[in-house]
Amino acid sequence: MQEIIDILQSPKSMLFPQSLDAMAEMMDKWLATRNLSADNLMWVRVYLTDPANQVAKLREHGLFADFLSHAAFSYIGQPLLNGSKMAIVFAANPKATVKKEGEPSQRILEVGDAQILLQSVRLSNAEVQGLDAQQQTELIFKRHIDWLASKGLTLKDNCMRTWLYIRDIDRNYAGVMRGRNAVFAREGLTPQTHFIASTGIEGRLADTQSVVGIDFYSVSQPSQQTTYLNALDYLNPTHEYGVAFERGVKFSLDKGQRVFISGTASIDHKGVCLYVGDVKAQVERLFLNISKLLEAANRTLDDMTHLTVYLRDVADATFAEQYVQQRFPNVPHIVVEAPVCRPGWLIEAECATN
Repeated sequence: MQEIIDILQSPKSMLFPQSLDAMAEMMDKWLATRNLSADNLMWVRVYLTDPANQVAKLREHGLFADFLSHAAFSYIGQPLLNGSKMAIVFAANPKATVKKEGEPSQRILEVGDAQILLQSVRLSNAEVQGLDAQQQTELIFKRHIDWLASKGLTLKDNCMRTWLYIRDIDRNYAGVMRGRNAVFAREGLTPQTHFIASTGIEGRLADTQSVVGIDFYSVSQPSQQTTYLNALDYLNPTHEYGVAFERGVKFSLDKGQRVFISGTASIDHKGVCLYVGDVKAQVERLFLNISKLLEAANRTLDDMTHLTVYLRDVADATFAEQYVQQRFPNVPHIVVEAPVCRPGWLIEAECATN
């Protein structure tokens, strides 16, 4: 299955109400130029600068009703570092209308003989009362596990990718990891079996008491083939430093394949953060690591369909943007403020390929 993946960003220095209007016009034009409609949209993720004040307005706007709600929808508060109020990363199927089931935040997409189950869980302030980071994480995973179970599926066999967005990551990351580790132990995901490709990164949510939100990408397909990617000469297995995720995954989807590379930083084969304090050296190392993971999937950096770059220090934004534009001029990308799970990592990136 071939998706068209692209990124739209609102004009710089435009206020949020005007940004919504502009983005609706941009999305309408993007679809019309390709002779597509909102029904061709598969998934969308909206990046916002201030979700506590923006999500409700977004949902009330025609941009959501006319376009975003037709797809599997998620949002995250990760400020764009080019002066835009919002960006939309999205995928469209150009060949046929995708059969869809469910609500925007919990949607099944049917393409050929494959089902893609996309769920975006954001807990409300009322739901998180009395729950710490670990308990919130376990509750969110339970919702996806229960949904999969209702379809005869499991987290272990069917979940290909997660994104964990953590408020105040320096404080809450350890609790979120304890929650995920506990879930995986119960569900039979171990170093001897496999984990799930993932990004765990700073992100703000609309409900200010919620410390974690998770997006899930699961797949059901006859004769599913899944390969977990590693490059052991460059990156160590994650369980060696107490976390549980795969560096990348390659899996069959309809008549094609999909590759997800997890959030990747400047790390070596012993799990040591390299080039502390040097963002220029770190970005070179992280893309070397990504290239080696892609090599394990018979892919290269030239095959990337889109790229997300996360920065701890907003002052590094100009450098990061120039680096990506010069090295990957044809790859849709965004650069956002989102500290990585270790303070020494100044930059992280994730990508995908067909």
